Amino acid sequence: MTLTTLVLTTAAWLAAQDPKPATPPATTPAPATNPAPQVAPQVAPLPAGKQQVLQALVIGVDGKSEWRKAGSETWKVAALNDLLDPGCEIRTGLRSTLSLRVGKDATLVIARSSRIELPVIVQDGSVLRTRAAVYRGKCDFKVEAVGVTSDFQVLTPSATLAVRGTGFSVAWGGFSGLEVAGVDTNRIRAIEVRYLEAQRTVFVSGPGLTSSLLPDPVQAALFRTVFPPPSPDRRVVDGQLDPSRPPPPPPLLHDFRKQQQIQHGGSEIGVDQKGAGQPGIPPDHG
Repeated sequence: MTLTTLVLTTAAWLAAQDPKPATPPATTPAPATNPAPQVAPQVAPLPAGKQQVLQALVIGVDGKSEWRKAGSETWKVAALNDLLDPGCEIRTGLRSTLSLRVGKDATLVIARSSRIELPVIVQDGSVLRTRAAVYRGKCDFKVEAVGVTSDFQVLTPSATLAVRGTGFSVAWGGFSGLEVAGVDTNRIRAIEVRYLEAQRTVFVSGPGLTSSLLPDPVQAALFRTVFPPPSPDRRVVDGQLDPSRPPPPPPLLHDFRKQQQIQHGGSEIGVDQKGAGQPGIPPDHG
């Protein structure tokens, strides 16, 4: 066997022992999936020629506001869940705001010292038609895209503005005239969520307890049963009070009650219910 034949034979044997790895088939990367954007619930259109008169619902009251029906001279103090018909007129006090869910696609937040009228709230076939007149003061508007045509107009003494799938703030004054600005939609959404949370149904069974202060039975049970140990007074040394030392921090229960006070409109927990207006014994929920 010649040297050339030996080299070729060896090379063939090595190639057979260590074959070249096969190239994997090309794969197409899966397209990136983005989460679907959150949209407002869609409104079904009415049959052609059909019309439905809608209402405004009071979803937030801060301070004192009033409203009256179209053609009426009597004002009514606004309260949560009041239903206002088209043509109603609304006025807010000096330190008051009023929030409304109008029709099927809009939320309004009426600022202090304002006067607003809602002459038209109707669904006409596949069109939601709303008119809001700002005679004085300021109002924030948030109008959602709900799958049908939105014909929402804001009327002022000097101009008519259209709102479609967005929002803005409109203010009118005798000296400043018309002012239009962007709107804080997060604030309006927070008002909507707070209202829906307040309408939540709570089921109580067995030894459970619910109240206007603590509607959630779990919260009520926590408030009734969890009492931290009293905080030691570190200013007392060997039985003597040392005024140079700082006072002890309030106990956890104190903080819990203060938090409840903030969440429930600033009402004082433990206030004497006899009208004396002085802090009394904390209420017994047992």
